[in-house]
Amino acid sequence: MKMNKYSLEQLILKRINKMRDEMIRIAHETGMNSVETIKYSQKLDRLIYLHLIHFS
Repeated sequence: MKMNKYSLEQLILKRINKMRDEMIRIAHETGMNSVETIKYSQKLDRLIYLHLIHFS
């Protein structure tokens, strides 16, 4: 199945929201400056950047 641009954008937005929720959960458990929180924040930044480049 081939994805169209809209479907791909929706997939990336879902992944952004899931990653954000996961980062918030980890930040509550380990602290805002923990290595785990920072790793999730960096992954989230990359997804947001990917979205901006391809869909803005």
